[in-house]
Amino acid sequence: MIFKQFNFDGCLSYIAACSNEFEGIIIDPSHETEPYFQFVKENNLKILYVVDTHTHVDHISLAPDLAGVLGAKTVMHKNTRVQREIGEGIKELYGIEKIIAENAGKRVDIFIDEDYELRTGGLVFRIIFTPGHTQDSMCLVSHDRIYTGDTILIGQCGRTDLPGGSSKDMHDSLFGKLAGLSNDLIVYPAHDYQGNINSSMGYEKVNNVCLNTKRTVEEFDRFLVNLFPPLNAGNGKLQCGLTKGKQTTEGEGSELNPLMKTFCFSMEHYLQQPHEATLIHAEELYENIIGKKKFLIIDVREPEELSITGHIKDAVNIPVGEIAKRTEELPGNLDIAIIIVCESGIRSAHAALYLRAYGYNDVKNLEYGMREWRTKGFPIVYPG
Repeated sequence: MIFKQFNFDGCLSYIAACSNEFEGIIIDPSHETEPYFQFVKENNLKILYVVDTHTHVDHISLAPDLAGVLGAKTVMHKNTRVQREIGEGIKELYGIEKIIAENAGKRVDIFIDEDYELRTGGLVFRIIFTPGHTQDSMCLVSHDRIYTGDTILIGQCGRTDLPGGSSKDMHDSLFGKLAGLSNDLIVYPAHDYQGNINSSMGYEKVNNVCLNTKRTVEEFDRFLVNLFPPLNAGNGKLQCGLTKGKQTTEGEGSELNPLMKTFCFSMEHYLQQPHEATLIHAEELYENIIGKKKFLIIDVREPEELSITGHIKDAVNIPVGEIAKRTEELPGNLDIAIIIVCESGIRSAHAALYLRAYGYNDVKNLEYGMREWRTKGFPIVYPG
């Protein structure tokens, strides 16, 4: 895959393209057209679609501008018509009514719905309809990653108090649709103001303050009221990805738990660089176990996953989201051989890179994870 993330002061957008056929997609473009044109030219890409994951209220969409020059089609969810009708009723809201009005005039060539698939060469982007931030919000899932727009942000969700927003819809989108997705999906949101560049569904399920606690719709609504900065002309901030800093839920304060930057940057490095030297395959690991070689196996899945699907004998369970704060449980010998395991190899790659950055010299990732281990018929044990 050919991939590029663009960051304009916390507004994140993406180009993803098939590395065989050089056909690609642009997601949530904003601010400046030239960086997109330059990347497309440098990589000899043919852009087929320019997608807005929702009707933006904090910046102007560049989708038609790019599509017109690149010969692409603009794409949005079919509920964009509904969202634009809501926007027409907004006459004065701290300046964003001007952005809403300008975005409402942007052309849309293709309106899509739930489970629609966009194809660019060998890449397939499946649509998940996720209203809550707006009535037309959607996420795109492709291979090992999910582009979440303003639905899931790193550590929180998008605002639900702007035109078209609904805490009930957001609750349904988060817990009814996204919470059941694979923990191994890499999360690429449309905003981040903390310097993060990605996350993972597994990490968000544990650390995202909007997703890690199952609340009723009423409880969720009260929680979000205390999460977002106020909408007012004085000190209010309308961007998604900003919070009051501390949240009060059921009378207790809690702080956002942001993704460790070392994690997301190491994952990006892993995705872009050859990494054969840091891999171990199921056959080799099994042979090493039979040969009684000395090494430590760390399984970074969640405990309930091990209970359901089993694990390799003697593996130590430290979920990926807890690796950074549980390093004191690891051996002091930085030369010890460590094998990191998860379900598919994505979370374990993340953790392996973190431990190598921490100072461990011999850390390998089990390629294709427990799926490959089970496929090969190698032995599995269960907790307890």
